[in-house]
Amino acid sequence: MEDKIWDYMIKRLTGNETDQSKKFLDSWLAEDKDHHIKFEETKAIWELSSLLKPIEKDISFTAVKERITSGLTNNTADEYVRPAKQLRWYAYRIAASLSGVFLAVTFFGQYNEQKVTEQVTWISAIAAAGKTNHFLLPDSSEIWLNSGSKLSYPNKFNDNKVRMVKLTGEAYFKVKHDQTHPFIVHSGKLTTTVYGTSFSIRAYQNEPATSVAVNSGKVGVSGAGIQNDGGPILLLPNDKLIYNMLSKTLAKVRIHKEDVDAWTNGDLIFDETPLPEVFATLSRSFNVKILADTASYESCTLSARFKSKPLEVILKTLKLSMNINSTQINGTIYIKGGTVCNKN
Repeated sequence: MEDKIWDYMIKRLTGNETDQSKKFLDSWLAEDKDHHIKFEETKAIWELSSLLKPIEKDISFTAVKERITSGLTNNTADEYVRPAKQLRWYAYRIAASLSGVFLAVTFFGQYNEQKVTEQVTWISAIAAAGKTNHFLLPDSSEIWLNSGSKLSYPNKFNDNKVRMVKLTGEAYFKVKHDQTHPFIVHSGKLTTTVYGTSFSIRAYQNEPATSVAVNSGKVGVSGAGIQNDGGPILLLPNDKLIYNMLSKTLAKVRIHKEDVDAWTNGDLIFDETPLPEVFATLSRSFNVKILADTASYESCTLSARFKSKPLEVILKTLKLSMNINSTQINGTIYIKGGTVCNKN
């Protein structure tokens, strides 16, 4: 079964897919979320690293896998490359490090074995409501977690072929450069792959949109909802990609560099943000409960920038600009009114 899956994955990645292989692979991907994750990781590494660029169609996929995996008994880069040479692997224009070949063609085949032999322990870092969390990953990559967010990561990266983490919420990353070990972030429906750069991802479970914004370097974004014939969507500094999971639409916009990590300094930036999302952000950021008839504010948006302002100032701004009244009783804020947005 695993050999067949591998063959069909390679056929899809190289554009040699048949009706039979497509039907089988689609069914396998639909069976389990982990299957989709495995495929996305393999696809992201294959495409973003630009290690393998096929220039011929006649490929024996079974022979490729057998020849390559048969040479994985020794732990040197030369041993990984030798069987590839025997199969005229140079027809693929190897464009990066030798170990990159091992990444692209053996990740799936070694995935289950790696989990058993390495006994990786997953760690979860959490930023509670009203708090942020700043810490280092095992590879010294620097992470800032926004309030109400969670990042899961392995206790060690040294022996892994990729540096994979899982994000729920919002985080700013300063990834340590490592060309041979791509850094992969799973966040909602999106998979972001980098080698060393700084960027921010927002993927809260109660928000319809997931976004990726780049401060420095380059990242590639892929996912089930992204259709891009050229592979992952590449983002450069000042680029922001927004994916709406409800409408299944993508938007790529330019933003100010300082906006990418503004929230790490306590700033709140709203750019035509729906008011229900504004209320959710304020609730997380200030650790308060906000009660409002969100249906009355669905069509209303806010564009504002608050540089380390207290909640009282923000609520006063809503009052002055939109006639939205607020009353706080203990830890709960009650919202009502709004002559601009309230339909009642």
